[in-house]
Amino acid sequence: MRNLRKTLLLAAVGVLGAGALAGCGSSASTSGSAVAQATQIGPSSAYTGFVLTKPYSLPSGTYSSSAGGSTGVEAPAKGDLTLVFYGFTHCTDDCPTTVADVSAAWRGLPAADQKRITFDLITTDPWRDTTSVMKTWLGRFNLPSSQGLTGSWDVIHTSGAAVGVDVEKPTDFSGDYQVTHGLQVLGYTSDGKAHIEWLVEQITVPQLRADLERVLSGAPIT
Repeated sequence: MRNLRKTLLLAAVGVLGAGALAGCGSSASTSGSAVAQATQIGPSSAYTGFVLTKPYSLPSGTYSSSAGGSTGVEAPAKGDLTLVFYGFTHCTDDCPTTVADVSAAWRGLPAADQKRITFDLITTDPWRDTTSVMKTWLGRFNLPSSQGLTGSWDVIHTSGAAVGVDVEKPTDFSGDYQVTHGLQVLGYTSDGKAHIEWLVEQITVPQLRADLERVLSGAPIT
C-alpha cells in the first residue's frame, strides 16, 4: 500500500511538474497540501533540487531540542545553509535513507563547508520521538551539526502545512505504527527563506553535494 501510494503521489506531482511529495506510512492522503505546493516550483536551472518560485518562511513554533532546551527553527548565518526535514525515528525506510544520503553528501564537502550546514529534524511522531530518542538516532548518521525537534502535534502539523510538507496523524497507534509525511528536505538561507528543496531519494548523493556546494558558494538559487 505504501509503495503504491508513493507511486500515485509522485505521478500526481509529476503532472504538475515536480516530484516534491512522497510518503512514509500506509494511510492514504486527503489533505493534498504538498501536492498543491508543486505549482510553486519553477525550473531548477543549474540545480538538481527544486527551486521554489515562492520561497517558504521558517517553520513556526517552539520545540524541545535534542541539543537541550527549547528553540525554534532559526535562519543560518549569512552564506550558510540550514536543512529542515520532517521525519521520524521509527520510519522503516524512507527517513533513514534520506538522512543517510544527506550525511553522505555532507561528508564529501570540505571541512570548512561542513561547518556551514546545519540539519534540523522535526519529528512527525511526537508520541515516540523524545529528544533523547532523536539524539541517539541522529548520532547514527554522523551529522554533528544536527538536532531533533519535537513539540505538540498541532505545532508540528501546522508548521509542516505552512512549508508544503504533508503530515498525517496516524489513525491507529497499535504496534510499530508508521506516520505518513512528505519527504522533501528544505534548504534555508540567511534571509529565513527556503528557496530550494530536494526529494533526496530521487537524486544521487553527488547531485545533492553539488547543489550544497553551489548554494554555499553564493550562487543565486534560480
